[in-house]
Amino acid sequence: MKGLVSRIDTVFVEVSDLDYSIKWYSDILGLTLRWNRNGYAAFTLRETSLTLVDSPDVKPSKHSPFNFFTTNIDDVHKFLVENQVETEEIGNYPDIRTFDFKDPDGHVLGFCQFDE
Repeated sequence: MKGLVSRIDTVFVEVSDLDYSIKWYSDILGLTLRWNRNGYAAFTLRETSLTLVDSPDVKPSKHSPFNFFTTNIDDVHKFLVENQVETEEIGNYPDIRTFDFKDPDGHVLGFCQFDE
């Protein structure tokens, strides 16, 4: 059935220390906490939520399950490096620039920039 899915509502990331991860995602990525209850904490980015899930058995992702979009990838990369975030070099491709980085649990996450 076409049109069944209209958007991605929520992305879930398991974390080993919810309070620390809330602080890290807030301080390092500049996300604003929407709510925190029952082992879940949600940040809203326009129409999609990023929800951290408190988990005793976190298995870090080996590939970024999603990218954060930015309009200035150079400044974002510099900021993460300056804040001792494990960060790959920026990849420059014909129509997109990207790099991966790791959160406190070792999840590989990404940033991308392209002309909209």
